Amino acid sequence: MSLRSTLLDIAEFIVAPYSVLRKIFPQIFLLALVVFSNAVIFVNYQHLDWVSAIYAGVNVVTTVGLYAPNINAMPSVEKLLLVVTIIMAVGLYTSIIQSVVNTVVRRSSWKDARARWRGSHMKDHIVLIGTGRVIISAAQRLSKLGKDHIVLTPSQEVFEALKEDHVILGNPEDERDLMSAGIPSASSVVIAMEDDTKSLLVTLKVQRINPPLNTICVVKQSSLIDVFRTAGADEVIPYEDIVGRITAAASISRNVGGVIFTMERKADMVVGFFDVKQEVALSSLPKEVIPIVIVENGSLNPYFSKDTRLKPGQTLIVLGNPDLFRSITEILSGNGKS
Repeated sequence: MSLRSTLLDIAEFIVAPYSVLRKIFPQIFLLALVVFSNAVIFVNYQHLDWVSAIYAGVNVVTTVGLYAPNINAMPSVEKLLLVVTIIMAVGLYTSIIQSVVNTVVRRSSWKDARARWRGSHMKDHIVLIGTGRVIISAAQRLSKLGKDHIVLTPSQEVFEALKEDHVILGNPEDERDLMSAGIPSASSVVIAMEDDTKSLLVTLKVQRINPPLNTICVVKQSSLIDVFRTAGADEVIPYEDIVGRITAAASISRNVGGVIFTMERKADMVVGFFDVKQEVALSSLPKEVIPIVIVENGSLNPYFSKDTRLKPGQTLIVLGNPDLFRSITEILSGNGKS
């Protein structure tokens, strides 16, 4: 963990609570107006100087009772005005107490406040915007890799699923929330909203705030790839299309570990994993597949030739057509030619 990250961890515990207290600033402002109104009343009816009038106004609003003019000598208009201000003050007290209690009791408020403070002070971090398992999985993976990131989501489910304190519960279409996530100083952003229209809108807003930002968009409709690129997306990932291709490949062979694909979908390559159960020469494998790595005892060996002989206990990783994976399995298991 970097020194900057450590300092942010410490500072957010100290400073972030002020973000929570901002929720009661409007009530405090109105309460100050009530005090000022009382001061005006005392200046006009009790003929007090302004300092004394403000002191008296605070006493009346807080009901401390240190200043109590002779009620029998007070004009009816003054009494009526003071009654109105006291009722307003009581209502404001109730609102302030309710806001403070709700904020302090709900952990989500503190979690959101900390994330907003952290996001606005981070640099060269990654911002994840959206909903669903894509955002949750990406955030969890970045946490394991130790990469600085902030999640901005409108989903309570995503907010609660991520245990870390780097999640903002907000509206990605609101520029204030995008600023809280640190879009102006981020290095990359991943956008995966519940529908592609909202993802496109967020992409446009993000590009307006920080045009050089590396922008990755996850879309459901592959037909919109060019639209997102025009909007400023650097990479557009057709999520359902990718899942469909992996699923189709997996249905052909049990050895599928993933798919390497181009955004233009011109040359998809399926990754296959095979356990070696007998000694076999690499040259025995179908020429249409490409050996990538030989794994032995957890070590990766990318250095080999066509004359290399595979040994039992090793794992071979290849690229190729999954239609050929069955024959590869037979060769490496001893059921085919060696």
